[in-house]
Amino acid sequence: MNRQMFSEVEMARNVAICAKHLNGQSPHQQILCRLLQDLLREKACEEHGFYLGITALKSIGNSINNNSSNDSEDEHQAHILTFPVSFTCRTFLPAKGDILQGIVSKVLWNGAFIRSGPLRYAYLSFLKMPDYQYVHTVSEDDKPCFQKDDLSKIAVGVVLRFVVLAVRFKEKPHKRRNDFYVLATLEGNDTLGPISLTGLDDPYM
Repeated sequence: MNRQMFSEVEMARNVAICAKHLNGQSPHQQILCRLLQDLLREKACEEHGFYLGITALKSIGNSINNNSSNDSEDEHQAHILTFPVSFTCRTFLPAKGDILQGIVSKVLWNGAFIRSGPLRYAYLSFLKMPDYQYVHTVSEDDKPCFQKDDLSKIAVGVVLRFVVLAVRFKEKPHKRRNDFYVLATLEGNDTLGPISLTGLDDPYM
């Protein structure tokens, strides 16, 4: 599949910041920090995927005063300025057919959940892991897992290579912590399945 999961895209945003935060400090740095906070809060968008990090700040436009002159004079009222900002951002967009690897975070009788970088909700149903059988726990110390005849296991902490079967984007109100949900499969490729017993969860932004 000839598709780039990771991209660098140019984006434009309006960054709102309290005027008092700019007093005595570098406006450029304060605006950049607020932009980062906004992207972390939003997490992802449907068009570009997960925001991994800002790679370049291209321009900051002149500020727009959000406070109307008709507002009541209140000394405690925040004076908000809005800056149009242009920047480039590295993104990760999962799509059907992509081969990913991640760490099993939870195992249930009917499937397992996998984390892969910023992707926290990849679900692998027991119907999509051929030849694996659920192993019932005998005691509280036993970890539930799926196991094959060759003793390979799908358990918490195991690194899996899997194929994306379906993707759903969910936008939260006010663009707070948008997320992608993925259905995974181990079918159709002999290289899929457990590849390690331990692994690192790659940090992002």
